[in-house]
Amino acid sequence: MGGAEGSLLVADIGGTNARFSLAREGEGGIEVESPAIYLTADYPGLEAALDRFLAEAGRPPLAGVAACAAGPVEGRGGEARIAMTNCPWDVTAKTLARVTGVEAPRLMNDFAALALSLPGLRPFELASVGPAREAVPGEPVGLLGAGTGLGVASLVFAGGREIALPGEGGHVDLAAGNDREAAVIAHLRMRYGHVSAERVLSGPGLVTLYMALAAMAGREPKPELTPAEIAALARRGTCDIASETVQLFCAWLGAVAGDLALTIGARGGIYIGGGIVPGWLSGGPGLFAEDIFRARFEAKGRFSGWLARIPVHVIRREDAALLGLARAARDG
Repeated sequence: MGGAEGSLLVADIGGTNARFSLAREGEGGIEVESPAIYLTADYPGLEAALDRFLAEAGRPPLAGVAACAAGPVEGRGGEARIAMTNCPWDVTAKTLARVTGVEAPRLMNDFAALALSLPGLRPFELASVGPAREAVPGEPVGLLGAGTGLGVASLVFAGGREIALPGEGGHVDLAAGNDREAAVIAHLRMRYGHVSAERVLSGPGLVTLYMALAAMAGREPKPELTPAEIAALARRGTCDIASETVQLFCAWLGAVAGDLALTIGARGGIYIGGGIVPGWLSGGPGLFAEDIFRARFEAKGRFSGWLARIPVHVIRREDAALLGLARAARDG
């Protein structure tokens, strides 16, 4: 526990909500309390929200602190900071240290935190995609997840340490696997220029994809549809455009996941987080097209057999990032 008695303070800062929690090492592993959730718009910055949480928690002694936010970390150690694009807060290690009194807090990208949770997840907190496969212990692990954007990270193991490697893999080029996908990309390119994976594999991307398919079919799309509404239409089977949107989403997610597995040699497995796919699974069977995902995941020519041996899991634990942060705060 960071070399001292006390709780571990963890904070997951999003564009809309900031989640704060306390964690402790228990007999069955790290136990994370249910988080306090504050609207970021209600506070001028991280300092005010964090100070309120600590006051309401009775200002407990802290053995470690770790926080994450969406975006790349600039600087190292005490100079680390994340400038969020969808929130005016300036998230810095200096603020964390000043408010908590912990000299060396950890600040990391949100998908790095999620990656650090993976070794601590239990089997019932995961859902396998396709036939069961055995991971190779000690080999790299890949992580991607569609939500507000498309997050990508990896986890490697060296000298008994778990090292999370965040990146901006959501902005790689989106590739076509067939003529239909090539036509969709061509349509999107006329509007956006560069078509990244995140352009379709995200909440806003789901809407973008639906609108593109409707326009290509010469149909008038339903106005102001949300990603949840598109998913609901697809689940009911009442809208062929929505159904194709979800199928293309699953296919492209599988293709990008396969690219990630090849790039990092992810024989330790691929994990899917974010809000969209876990939400589709919790909403009932059928919406996440596992067969389409798995087929495109493995459709890599001469390496199809290699990819067929890699396990893929969906993360079902909602506070997994907080668990990863707690593990980082514990290990210092």
